[in-house]
Amino acid sequence: MKVRVSFLTILVLALTLSQAHAQYPPGEHWYQNPLGFKPLKLHTSMGMVLPTVGVVAFLLFTPRDSALHNRFSFYSDAGFSWGYKYPHTFLPQTNMGINFFMRRWMSLGIETSLYFPNDNVNSTVGMALRPFARFYVLRTKHARLYLESGGGLVYFFQQFPKSNLQDERTGTRMNYTTKYGLGVEMNIARRTSLMTGVRHLHVANGDLNGSDRNPGHDSNGFFVGVIYRFNKDIHKY
Repeated sequence: MKVRVSFLTILVLALTLSQAHAQYPPGEHWYQNPLGFKPLKLHTSMGMVLPTVGVVAFLLFTPRDSALHNRFSFYSDAGFSWGYKYPHTFLPQTNMGINFFMRRWMSLGIETSLYFPNDNVNSTVGMALRPFARFYVLRTKHARLYLESGGGLVYFFQQFPKSNLQDERTGTRMNYTTKYGLGVEMNIARRTSLMTGVRHLHVANGDLNGSDRNPGHDSNGFFVGVIYRFNKDIHKY
């Protein structure tokens, strides 16, 4: 039954996305930012607001699972993303964080990240801090599929993004960052899992310095990493 409900959830989401083409700016395609349509817009501050609302609602209206084990875990992952707007910034990144299960199908976490954006005008390093929520839409004994969304702050050692041939605006050192994506965890040992998936990454300053200082960055990519649970047997989770 749970598998059936999760499948229907994913199917409804896919159908919703297919109807969202007209809700994107000219020149941007829905598949470049699949959850960027209104009213979701998970690449903006809604990427933090909506998961927060969802978590609070679920905590208030669903019972606590007293049999839940292995609540805390530590993870480390690395990945790459590619900007789909000029100058098509290549952005390697590394992330480390902790994750805490509030329900068997929902967790909260916080991570620190290093961003390394590089293109023909940008080459800098960013340090980020991002809280997030994960919603596990499909679970088996050995694997879990989840949707993730969250946002925080990132500081770059140089202004990012810099002006280029198609956009004369120059960004700022301090920016907001949001990420959402789809991931899977696969057990590989008693306390260890492999994680991998795809993510959309957004960097902008929210027009705090004016729209003429907010060129922004959007990219899509993948990640791979390892999760370690602090106690008990992962297969009993």
